[in-house]
Amino acid sequence: MMTKKSVSRVVALEEAFVHPRVWDLFPESLQQNYKVLKARLSDVGRQRIRMMDAAGIDMQVLSHVQPGIQILPDTEAQLAIETCREVNDWLAEVVAAHPTRFAGFAMLPTQSPPAAAEELERTVRRLGFKGALINGHTNGRYLDDTSFEVLLGKAAALRVPMYIHPTDPPQAVSDVYYEPYSSVLVPTWGWPAETATHVLRLICGGVFDRHPELKVIIGHMGELIPYCYTRINTGITMAAWLLDAHSTRQGRPPAGMLNTVGYYMKRNVYITSSGVFDQPVFNCARAMLGLDNLMFSVDYPFQDNFAAMEFLDRCELSPGARERFAHGTAEELLQLDAHRERADRAHGTVGDVWYGFSTRMKSRVGRALISTLVS
Repeated sequence: MMTKKSVSRVVALEEAFVHPRVWDLFPESLQQNYKVLKARLSDVGRQRIRMMDAAGIDMQVLSHVQPGIQILPDTEAQLAIETCREVNDWLAEVVAAHPTRFAGFAMLPTQSPPAAAEELERTVRRLGFKGALINGHTNGRYLDDTSFEVLLGKAAALRVPMYIHPTDPPQAVSDVYYEPYSSVLVPTWGWPAETATHVLRLICGGVFDRHPELKVIIGHMGELIPYCYTRINTGITMAAWLLDAHSTRQGRPPAGMLNTVGYYMKRNVYITSSGVFDQPVFNCARAMLGLDNLMFSVDYPFQDNFAAMEFLDRCELSPGARERFAHGTAEELLQLDAHRERADRAHGTVGDVWYGFSTRMKSRVGRALISTLVS
């Protein structure tokens, strides 16, 4: 049974799974970190759908949990290529089994940008994927690196977005910034700072001037960017233009961005609410970037479906704006069919009603306990 909600449909874009072959590539320390959630990460069937129904979520766009295939060094590019193909084929079967409930973001072997471009085209054209998710840098190389031009050009040509998911900073950065507290500082502060920096590198490097149709998605209500937006927009824009003016005077062509940071943020960058369910934070992101750039997400199973849906209901939005945030923008950006018959529903049995009630109560109790502990 699907719970009552304030919108007609809900699409969530940053929802993770784990594949056994990639799991085996993870170091033991990372496996230990994920151990408590491995069952939920591994489930992409009826139990996941049952939990979606209990909260009121219609569709999840599935992507592999971080650090994904980016865990491999460049020297193992062939293994990355083979693994991505296997995982993407498997994910296509998952989506085919529940086409109204799941969609897919490809996992790409960014160790080899040409192979990543080929895999993106294959998964979009043949498997029906809606884009790709990349876990930050690849062995210290960010997407503004010239080697990734072939991949970015392919994404722009296919008109599918690239979701940039947080990952650990390069080791040298972690050593200086976060040691000896990296285990607590990196996931909470380092990840958003790392992802925000990645996006700003794309802007500063003129990526969106070379590929104006390229769309990038970031989660967690903008990875700190909205809260620094005015300073970033003014400071980076003016500095970049001054540097380009100097280059022009020296007889060199401009190397950086041609427009303002705000221009690219509103034209090329989309933000999801994954993992951040605070009304004031949402208000800031909306005020700085506009509702048309914001989309709903949960960050399941790391975040709670019920908490996300309660946040959606609390958002101070008109009915039309709430529909756009909950599913409309995602349907346009990802070219989702909003009118497909909705199948795979539980039928409202006594067991389903009780399951929905009990899981909601567990969610509330758990959140209340955490709130008490940290208050």
